[in-house]
Amino acid sequence: MKYLLYFFPALLLAACSSPAGDQRSDADALFAQNAETAMALIRDFDSENIDAIRSHFADSARWRPTTFGQTEPASLEDKVTGWTAAFAKYDFDLATEAPRLLPGVNAETGAPDGSVRVYFDWDLIRPATDSTERKSVTITYYESWDFDADGKIWLTQIFGDETAAMQALNGM
Repeated sequence: MKYLLYFFPALLLAACSSPAGDQRSDADALFAQNAETAMALIRDFDSENIDAIRSHFADSARWRPTTFGQTEPASLEDKVTGWTAAFAKYDFDLATEAPRLLPGVNAETGAPDGSVRVYFDWDLIRPATDSTERKSVTITYYESWDFDADGKIWLTQIFGDETAAMQALNGM
C-alpha cells in the first residue's frame, strides 16, 4: 500500500501531461511540414513560376478579401490570371533575405493549428522600356496560409498595400 502512494503522483503526472505534449508535438510537426510548403511557395513566387506556384494550392483555394472595396474571396484561377499578367509586366524580387515562418493559431482557441504566417518584403520592379524608366517599390506583407489534410493551401490572407504600390509604379 505504501508503494502505491509513491506511484500515484507519478501516474497522475504522466496521465495529465502526455496528451498535451502529444498535441503540441503533433502541431509542431504539422507546422514544420506546412512551413516547408510555404517556403517553397515563396521561392517559386520569387522565380515567377506559375505552374510551381499553383502546385502548392488546393483547387478550391480562396484568398480572403483584404483589399479595400473587395468583398468576395478570390479563387485560384483569379489569382493565376492576375499573377500571369503581373509577371509579364513586373519583376517580383524577394527583398527579405530569409523570411521567418511562424506558427499560426486557431483564432478561437489560441492553440497552434498547423497554419503558417510570415512577415516579409517584396520589391516590385517595372523594367525600363524605350519610353519609360525603371521604377521599383517595396511592399511589406503579412501573409498567412491555412492548409487542408493533403498539405495544400486552401486559405490565404495577404495584408500589404498593393494598390499604392501599383499606383507608384505606374505613375498614378
